[in-house]
Amino acid sequence: MIGWSVNNFIKQKSAIGDEDMDASLFEMINNLAGKVPWLDVVMILSAKYLPVLFVIVLIIFYLTFQAKQQRVAVLAGISTLIALGIAQSIALLDPRPRPYLTHIAHLLIERSNDPSFPSDHATFSFAIATMIWLYNRKLGFILMCLAALIGFARVYVGTHYPMDVVGGAALGMAVSLLTHYIARQKKNRALLDRLFMVLHEWRLAGKPE
Repeated sequence: MIGWSVNNFIKQKSAIGDEDMDASLFEMINNLAGKVPWLDVVMILSAKYLPVLFVIVLIIFYLTFQAKQQRVAVLAGISTLIALGIAQSIALLDPRPRPYLTHIAHLLIERSNDPSFPSDHATFSFAIATMIWLYNRKLGFILMCLAALIGFARVYVGTHYPMDVVGGAALGMAVSLLTHYIARQKKNRALLDRLFMVLHEWRLAGKPE
């Protein structure tokens, strides 16, 4: 009983220490806001609208009507939806308040009613970037950098803690890697081939390779 109490106390202290570090990093980054007007504009645009670019990339991939590109777009869409679903479940089970509700923050965008952890924007962007990186290293790397910019911007504008972004990024990457692995299995690959053959017959996809 005493051992359990000591162990529980250590875990609680460790959690408090992690939260303090997260809050300190948040303040360090968020305190940059409001000092350079043009940088504020860049960060606001990145935090709010840069994810749209990821959607555009997937649309372009699909509209090439090349089998490999379309498969990447579909798998990226599937992995992103799964990752966002998991993120929403985590947020509902353990809702973390937004930083502007518990700390003094420079909030540059509108408030959100959603819990803070994990960041949906980070989950979304890293899920897509990871899946594309698995098939196209150069474009995937560029999207990874842009996803990191989105994550940084979400902290900069005051709407997320750094660990919200790290958690969302890890979730998005993990789900895309797992989706990629599952899709490469022989039976699942055959199912995807049949799906795209049907879509090809309906003139909605290129012929599977």
